[in-house]
Amino acid sequence: MKSSIAPTKMIKFVKFAGLTMVVSALLIAATLPTVSVANLPERQELPLPNVNNDAPIQKQTKPAPSNRPAGWVKHHIKIGKNESLGTALNSLKISANTTHNISTLKDGHLLTNLNVGDELVVWVDQNDTLQKILYPKTQLLSYELIKTDTGYSIDEKKSNVEIRTQTAYGTINNSFYVDAQNAGLSAKSIMSLSDLFGWDIDFSRELREGDTFKVIYETRYLKNQYIGDGDILAAQITTNNRQTRHNAFIQRDAKNQLIGYYNEEGKNLKKAFLRSPVDYVRITSKFNPKRFHPVLKEWRAHRGVDYGGPIGTPIRATGNGKVVFAGWGKGYGNHVKIQHAGKYLTLYGHLSKFGNFKQGSTIKQGDILGYLGQTGLATGPHLHYEFRINDVHVDPLNMKFPGDVPLDKKYHASFTKQAKFLLSQLDRTDAKTHLVQNFE
Repeated sequence: MKSSIAPTKMIKFVKFAGLTMVVSALLIAATLPTVSVANLPERQELPLPNVNNDAPIQKQTKPAPSNRPAGWVKHHIKIGKNESLGTALNSLKISANTTHNISTLKDGHLLTNLNVGDELVVWVDQNDTLQKILYPKTQLLSYELIKTDTGYSIDEKKSNVEIRTQTAYGTINNSFYVDAQNAGLSAKSIMSLSDLFGWDIDFSRELREGDTFKVIYETRYLKNQYIGDGDILAAQITTNNRQTRHNAFIQRDAKNQLIGYYNEEGKNLKKAFLRSPVDYVRITSKFNPKRFHPVLKEWRAHRGVDYGGPIGTPIRATGNGKVVFAGWGKGYGNHVKIQHAGKYLTLYGHLSKFGNFKQGSTIKQGDILGYLGQTGLATGPHLHYEFRINDVHVDPLNMKFPGDVPLDKKYHASFTKQAKFLLSQLDRTDAKTHLVQNFE
């Protein structure tokens, strides 16, 4: 059946319908919300990686493996009286054969020579087999035993110690020891200072109120904790009312081992004899060719020096030598004679008791030969000290003692440079600026 609508009318109808659809679409769009920034969701920053071509790429790593494999058990053991490594391991059901195997190692004695109070950290596995031992010998040194495929091995572990530099300054007001303590020096550093100047200074006689001392020394730290003083690097002490300066500078070898101490001219401070056989006591009587004897009540020569002090004060040998006599004498009481290098002889009288040596044995400078007392003809506790050259008595207070080995020539240039620098630091040190750290 054919359509009755004419072609011209059909075209008009299509145009009208299309226009109607466009108008309808515009009306619908007008009723929708307007698309704008205000209608969008809030922008969020994503945690993107920092893009920097110069920065290293951080790779994701796995956690470090544990030093203690699964199944190991850790034990802390303290060595008691009459106990040993064997008893310690036996308490953990470790066989005696294991202890024997450790003792036969080249360094086995490092773990078998234990003392009361020593502590061990021991690891064993589920089969009660020893896997590892850690033995902290000191703050700075530990020994570690580890089980390997071929047996056991022992390694030495040393802690890294931080060395810091300090200075101290003090004035003599009481005694050298007390004033040095007040300046912040430890007992170790005070004794070291006394020892290195002991050949030139009689601390009981020559220091006067107002004299000063300056010290540059090392302090040692482990994990930022102070563990003690190290070496003295440089020191200066004045005597004679600050008119005389005594300087000391350290010298070490290529392996950083101490060689000795020298003055600014490179002369060895160490002498063949100490200036005094006893520390921190007073002189009660000097060398005098004609003195009234307090016991015998007559005029006679006093051929030595008397040092008064508490009974039991240690007496030191003033030089290396051989003990040629140790016993009783009518006037000297308990006394010791030491022969030094042939022509020199020293005598120490009125001792309360002798040191740990025998007549005929050798003795070193600074060794304790006895203790101050009041035996023999003595009105009070004191040491009578004599110095003889070819059996002739001389005044030890006025003796110029022979020096020790001079500084090796190969160190002269480096020592001179170092001593000059350290002396400049000592000159800068006073009561206001007595603390300097880590200077180079």
